[in-house]
Amino acid sequence: MTLNTANGQKNGQTNGQTPRGKQLSREEALVRWGEAAMLELLGYERGVYRPLEERLMRMEETPRQNMQPGSCDAPGVDDTLLQEIEVRHVVDGLWDEAPPPAADMRGRAKYRLTLDDTGNITYHGITGWDPGQDVPSSEWCLATSSQHSHTADFPLPAYPFPSLLESVSQNQALTPIFQALATSKHISVAPELGDALLNAYHCYQVFEITSRAPFLRDMVLGGPCFSEFLLMVLYACASRMIDGLTEEQKLAQGDLFVKLAKAYLAKEMEGPTKITTIQGLLLLSGRECALGDISQGWNHAGLLGIHHAPESVSGVTNLSVEEQATRDRLFWAAFIWDKALSLALGREPTFQPRPGGDPSTIPDFDDDNEHWIPYFMHPLNCPLVLQGYVYPQSSRVVTFRLLARLCMIVHDIIMGLYSSESRDNVPKIRARFVGETRKRLDALWDDVPSLMKAGPPQPSPPPHIFGFLMLFRASYILLHRPTITASDIATVSGPAGICLQHSQLATQVAINFSQTFDERISSVPRYSWFVAASFDVVLLDSKVPDAQREALERLSVWLRIMDKNLVRAPSIRRSVQHISGLVRHVLERNTVLAMSEAGRSIEAHFAKQRGVHATPILDNILAGTESFDFFDLLQTE
Repeated sequence: MTLNTANGQKNGQTNGQTPRGKQLSREEALVRWGEAAMLELLGYERGVYRPLEERLMRMEETPRQNMQPGSCDAPGVDDTLLQEIEVRHVVDGLWDEAPPPAADMRGRAKYRLTLDDTGNITYHGITGWDPGQDVPSSEWCLATSSQHSHTADFPLPAYPFPSLLESVSQNQALTPIFQALATSKHISVAPELGDALLNAYHCYQVFEITSRAPFLRDMVLGGPCFSEFLLMVLYACASRMIDGLTEEQKLAQGDLFVKLAKAYLAKEMEGPTKITTIQGLLLLSGRECALGDISQGWNHAGLLGIHHAPESVSGVTNLSVEEQATRDRLFWAAFIWDKALSLALGREPTFQPRPGGDPSTIPDFDDDNEHWIPYFMHPLNCPLVLQGYVYPQSSRVVTFRLLARLCMIVHDIIMGLYSSESRDNVPKIRARFVGETRKRLDALWDDVPSLMKAGPPQPSPPPHIFGFLMLFRASYILLHRPTITASDIATVSGPAGICLQHSQLATQVAINFSQTFDERISSVPRYSWFVAASFDVVLLDSKVPDAQREALERLSVWLRIMDKNLVRAPSIRRSVQHISGLVRHVLERNTVLAMSEAGRSIEAHFAKQRGVHATPILDNILAGTESFDFFDLLQTE
């Protein structure tokens, strides 16, 4: 396959030959073939691709390993697939398509996007220093503007730019090709291990911080969705997901990649600010919080202005559609992670909801109808329960939208019930807030697809769906928890009855997940189950024997599974010890519970542990006005 331009074949190339008789290695030929195919399908004029063409020339002029002439046509790849798909990506720093520029928003925007002297895209308000020139328009904006659309200097593209939905579909279709080409692009690891780490990460990720298809595409073509720093962070995060290693080996391997990532971060910070920098820092934040370095994780969650709504920043329409969609998804990923941190640390949220923000408008970034299949680097490591496991629909986009909607409600729950300003609210105000928020949660649940709601005896849904289901149950408990009174606990009625229902459902979902995917649970569902367990501890003081016994049984399961998660997430150690102390205190006072099957199981568990001391259940745990005491159970600093 050759790269044709308006002036004919590039530099007089013929099929199967390289300029000046240079020969390419098999891997380099595959990369060159893929890049040429992308550009030939685009059909743009030569001037748009000049950076890539020059790059291909430099690659060809480098001494190569011997290879038979004519082998530049990659074997085993169906040319018809490429010929049927229009590709819109332009590499080496060029923007993708963007919609026609909207009306000038400068009069009502709070900020505007500009380029500083080093090429950074930044935003400034009206009182700032002279910020520099506006961000230039994307190629689509230039091509469709009245002063450029019919000039010889910038001719219209030969093919129309596809919509974002079409582009996502095209990226998905080309992903197998890009994945094959990306094998030679890995850094610091063997290609097989690099592929396995990326496959594991994109299979098991929850927050959708990166999208697999654009990342692999730009890993091959050198586009803006890829950087060495982000690659190292993905390696580090995926080390906790890969099979075939012990937990200690996963931790050591991840630490090594984090060191490499920080070296690349220093290099990346010298140039213009990139979306990949924010993505990498957000992923590092999650890993460090899970491993107990809460302060560092909190610091890494700083997100360089990604929280601003598009309508508050003029010049956003000059960015490509893909970059706008990436920024929008990254905002919601950061918003979700901010709520996870706020809940786990008992701190008020940093990210405020965007005025009028609607997660249902998050652009598609994946094919929800694709099957979800768990990834294992070594098929022999696949447990028996997962052999043949296929979830009918991955539902990544719909789950992400639902999770973002849920976190908007969680934000309001934190500020309306657990913030310092809301502690003095009179019961009437609290009751009205709880009633209105319960309706929002119910409306959200009505929008959850029935497949995602299915529980036992069906196998557990994938981890990203499991995380949403657990946080939904925890949100119901968080909503009603501050209004529970001692009489509610004694009779398991009112708000306590509602919390009991969702604690039971949360435990059921968690047990099903553990039986399907092993007992390793990620941060958000782990915290959500903690919320349920902390309520079950209080329920041990109920006057209803069956409620006491069932709560103890749920706590027995929780303690056993959390104990196995301590190596993966040492940050939960104090929380597990705190719950253990509260349970031991109850068992010391209640011989009936202590002699039950669950009681004996818990005592046997305690006998193997060190440092588990009885801790009285403080009166203020039941006090609705001392809301933050509930969160103090999870303090890790």
